[in-house]
Amino acid sequence: MPAHAREEWLPLIYNARRQAKGALIEAFRGAAKSTTLSVAWVAFRIGHHPETANLVIQVSDASARDTCKQIADLIANHLNWRAVFPHIRPDPGAGWGLHGYNLMRTDIPYHTWRKQAAASKGKDPTLLGVGYKSRAVIGKHPNGVLLIDDIHDENNTRSARELEMVRQVFTGTILPTITAETWQVVVGTPWVGDDILAHLKATGRYLSVKTPVIRGETPVWPQRFPIEEIERRRQESGIIEFARMYLLDLAAASGAHLRREWLNRYAHTRIDPGWPVIIGVDYASTADQQTAGRRDYFAAAIGRVLPGGAGMVLVDGFRGHVSQGEAEVKLKELAEQYPTTQLIGVEAQGKGEEFYHLMLRTSNLPVQPFHTGRSAKGERFEIGMAPLFQFKRAWVSDLETPFLRTFEQEWVNWPHSRHDDTLDAVYWMLYAGAPHLIKPLSGQKKQNPFVNLRRW
Repeated sequence: MPAHAREEWLPLIYNARRQAKGALIEAFRGAAKSTTLSVAWVAFRIGHHPETANLVIQVSDASARDTCKQIADLIANHLNWRAVFPHIRPDPGAGWGLHGYNLMRTDIPYHTWRKQAAASKGKDPTLLGVGYKSRAVIGKHPNGVLLIDDIHDENNTRSARELEMVRQVFTGTILPTITAETWQVVVGTPWVGDDILAHLKATGRYLSVKTPVIRGETPVWPQRFPIEEIERRRQESGIIEFARMYLLDLAAASGAHLRREWLNRYAHTRIDPGWPVIIGVDYASTADQQTAGRRDYFAAAIGRVLPGGAGMVLVDGFRGHVSQGEAEVKLKELAEQYPTTQLIGVEAQGKGEEFYHLMLRTSNLPVQPFHTGRSAKGERFEIGMAPLFQFKRAWVSDLETPFLRTFEQEWVNWPHSRHDDTLDAVYWMLYAGAPHLIKPLSGQKKQNPFVNLRRW
């Protein structure tokens, strides 16, 4: 067992139990959370109290079932289990499978055992694993262990709407399953500042501990994660993801230059398909040479103009490795998909200028060239674009799409991200739509919000 599990996690669980509270453990990726707690410790508790009902909840049914399958395999086949718990065995007659695992004691008559188990856990199986959205949670009452293991992922943390849904499920469906006897253990890696881990800590009903991969210059688990391995993970993950996944530092993970909280969400249900559309294009072709060992993407960002001078909302886009001909076809498809398109802004720099003239010759699309001048990307992104999102002149749709997910990743990782093509496309979308981004006072003319970029 890792030292951090023996010296931090298990003492926390038993200390929380003595105080009639839950235990909340935040730990880095690869810290053996699932192996140590979700599998070994849950099996240990079941061995001592096979008459109880135990529930494992994870982000999906598949994940939870896999965890329970590992627990069941340990109980059924591990020789050391039989040495420690010689009279606890699977009860196939009562159910032993993905819909629930039941155990029995062999040191008392079977009918006596069934009577004791029924009095303790009712119809619930000894062990069950489900995803947090599963309706199977309803009606369950684990009086043994309720273990919540990593119920967040990139899908249910990317918007306030998704986070709120997770909270509603947790507070409205999962927490009501708890009995007075339930051991409550929540383990995971933090994703965002207002996720379930943060919500539970704020209630004061949980004792918590954070286990990052390294404290100061001392690795927490040097046998598995020595300094060399930690540095390798840092390089592979990137600074932002390493801060979140391994250091548990959400302040650093929110974006050092472009902060995640600046991306205010706009409810997709409020977006009218009749609103005008502005498209921004960052051109790249598969025929172009690689830059610094990487090949850029062709990217097009789609924004809708909000009524009443309220700004613009980024609704979707396209990003892909395409040829010049494929880029031409894709842009025409997007314009057809969004018939209210009023303007398509193309970065007419280098190959982008060639692409602009191609579209001008081969289509009747409302394309317009824009030039970077001498401004650097840092100026464009941090001075020109970021304040528009920060002060709610530009918004991001809360409808999850691959383009919007990539845009957010490039945003928080800037300037350390491997690619910034969606950032460029969104910048040109906003630049092309600049007249819609500032609501003038009565009697005043609209001003270009990019005016602070003097080099323009």
